[in-house]
Amino acid sequence: MTWTTALLTLMVATGTDGASEPARTLADLRWNYRVILVFAPKPLADNAVSNLENHHAEIDERDIAWFVLTEDSLRSNFTGLLETDLRAQLVQRYFSPEPSDTAVVLIGKDGAVKSRTRDLDLEATFGLIDQMPMRLEEMRSRAPVE
Repeated sequence: MTWTTALLTLMVATGTDGASEPARTLADLRWNYRVILVFAPKPLADNAVSNLENHHAEIDERDIAWFVLTEDSLRSNFTGLLETDLRAQLVQRYFSPEPSDTAVVLIGKDGAVKSRTRDLDLEATFGLIDQMPMRLEEMRSRAPVE
């Protein structure tokens, strides 16, 4: 039996079709992703999404899942399923009361809030992430061996 067949057998035996489980809370992302949360009015949220999408290589390299929230919407680069009330959970936990302007929260892979700012400065955010012990270890382990 090949490992692919074994995996398919395991998926059938456990009753799963291989689809991702919905991310009910950010705890579901812990240890796999750093998270950037941005709450902003609609026009500024559109700019934030564009800025984040333009830096997709740096974001992917740092294992970042981002979520941009407006008064009534949620957009993300997270490819798994999102629970329908995730936006409300994020607002309640990180943006209560809802800010009238932009607010940005960086959460580490350990689930702890690492910074809160009023603007999305990706260069500063990447610099902060690159100083974190877990990220330093990731960079060492991914460095080419000479």
